[in-house]
Amino acid sequence: MSLWEEIHICIQHLKIGYSDIMTMPTGERRFHLSLLIKKNVEQEEKKEKNSKKTGKGKRTSTISGDALKTQIKSGNVPLN
Repeated sequence: MSLWEEIHICIQHLKIGYSDIMTMPTGERRFHLSLLIKKNVEQEEKKEKNSKKTGKGKRTSTISGDALKTQIKSGNVPLN
């Protein structure tokens, strides 16, 4: 990542002023950037995990409408 990209990210996402960034030691600036990256990765993983949980379920078999009606009439499928 170039210095200009680091400056942009610090200003845009960390809300650090330009003069503060320029006087900040490189190690400290990169520490803050690594924390931001770590936080974003964790949020993305959490988002992926939650999106997998909200599925509607897996269909184990398919059945036509007529076959379903027949099974309901015969009492094989509970209506509750």
